[in-house]
Amino acid sequence: PKRNISRDFSDGVLLAETVQHFYPRLVEMHNYSAANASAQKMYNWQTLNKKVLKRLGIVLSVKEMEEACNCAPLVVEAILLRL
Repeated sequence: PKRNISRDFSDGVLLAETVQHFYPRLVEMHNYSAANASAQKMYNWQTLNKKVLKRLGIVLSVKEMEEACNCAPLVVEAILLRL
């Protein structure tokens, strides 16, 4: 079950699944793996930013991606609002 939005979205997989629901041709889920390590979380966010969000006209800064990986409060909510 999903309980903490910042933690649940920290690896980028849940955002990829959300975007895939609305834009199934944009997201290839095999590129994203559930992660606990910061390096893998950052890789997922960079891939999502480069391959998917860019096509939607959304570009995340490195700071935003790092804050999302580190479960900073209200970062995920801000990203979701931009979608």
